[in-house]
Amino acid sequence: METPEKKHYLILECNMCKRYLLAISSNKTRTCPYCGKRVSLENAKVISRLKTAEEARLALQELKIQGQQNETSAK
Repeated sequence: METPEKKHYLILECNMCKRYLLAISSNKTRTCPYCGKRVSLENAKVISRLKTAEEARLALQELKIQGQQNETSAK
């Protein structure tokens, strides 16, 4: 008997604005909350796959902090 694919939480990079967003693996698309572009999960750059919503939220928060620090140090 086949087991249904477990739901994972994904951190993706938007194809248009290059910002990070969360998605659930069982979905086919996700609208970017920053630029409004619909992102196909099949074609998106997956940064990370996580088991729980809490892990995904914390990982996304850390990525955003790192991005802000990189922007600041580049100036």
